[in-house]
Amino acid sequence: MAAKKLSVQMFGGFSAKYGDEILVFGSQGDSKYGQLFQILMTQPKQGISKRNIAEALYNWEKVGNLNATLNNTIFRLRRYLEVSPLPSSEYLLLNGGILRFGGETEIESDAWEFEKTAQKFRKEQDRQKKAELCEKANEIYRGEFLPYLSNEQWVIDKNCYYRELYFEEMEYLCSFLKEEGNYRKLESVSEHIVKIYPNEGWEIWRIVSLAAMNRHEEAKDLYRNVMAYIQKVGNFLSKEQWERLHEAEDMLHQPDRTEEEIRKDLMKEARGQGAYCCTFQGFSDCFHMLRRVMRRETIHFCLLLCTILDENGQPVDDCGRCEKLEERLCAVFRNRLRVGDVYTKYCGNQYLLLSVGIEKGDTSEIGARIDRDFRKRCGGRGGISCRLLANG
Repeated sequence: MAAKKLSVQMFGGFSAKYGDEILVFGSQGDSKYGQLFQILMTQPKQGISKRNIAEALYNWEKVGNLNATLNNTIFRLRRYLEVSPLPSSEYLLLNGGILRFGGETEIESDAWEFEKTAQKFRKEQDRQKKAELCEKANEIYRGEFLPYLSNEQWVIDKNCYYRELYFEEMEYLCSFLKEEGNYRKLESVSEHIVKIYPNEGWEIWRIVSLAAMNRHEEAKDLYRNVMAYIQKVGNFLSKEQWERLHEAEDMLHQPDRTEEEIRKDLMKEARGQGAYCCTFQGFSDCFHMLRRVMRRETIHFCLLLCTILDENGQPVDDCGRCEKLEERLCAVFRNRLRVGDVYTKYCGNQYLLLSVGIEKGDTSEIGARIDRDFRKRCGGRGGISCRLLANG
């Protein structure tokens, strides 16, 4: 009969079991002695300084004597372990200001296993072995670290550390699988990542894999969802992610069609009136095309950065409020600007506007018109700051 193990899961939730018996750390699940146990489980049997533990647990609280408070927490955890399902042993070992979780019981900690895997990944030179370590890391990482304690600073710090390691390994794994042509596994891996981190660009890897496996309708649906989200929240993709998205676009070419079908597709009128709304990438393409045309012809244009302001003339930084004001600003663009103008959402409170056929001296009037109409729609509160980024 195999010996029982202490199994601790901290990614995507928390559980601690000795065999089939569950360890429960207080009725609320966020007790300080429970958090002390979790801190020790990030590096079981390795040892962590009392000073670091005290700062992690009490740094943001008004505690007169950190050492005495921590000693009391250690005492409470020791008392709990004595009555827990774990076999009787001296688990909390303190030596030279270093506290570690000892005992003879074998420990499986997903956080510690994940960190050791990441360390091996960074040292490994063989591509295949590095990819295998990444696959192992992906199996371990089932969600963010201790999500129900996401307001605790030590958890925030640990979570950022683990996320950085995870992203580094997943970027390598996805690139490796693509190079190997293993698109089935690439789809499975990217789908797992997207479930944990939706709308952070990992969907692009899934689009690539679906397109490569000729599952074009699924790939197009996902592509449209990604572009719609970019349109809603503004550009959030890195340069590398944009390049990957362009590659995916190339893989999603339309099937062979007649010349008439192609012509009708291209000649469809864009819906709505006033300025034309497009994605940031579409806006960028329009701007770069305009600059190319200007090499041969004289074209007047202005590129404006429009920022939503609050009542005090400061940029609005509340995401919820930005979303509420978004439709009002877009209504200004649709109703007060020309059909030849183009705009896009750059980020939460900033929009880019490209006005073609406008003289440089008229840019201030455009900005004033946008600000004036926006204020009317907001009852005189807030406004729009329009800054000239480029003109020609």
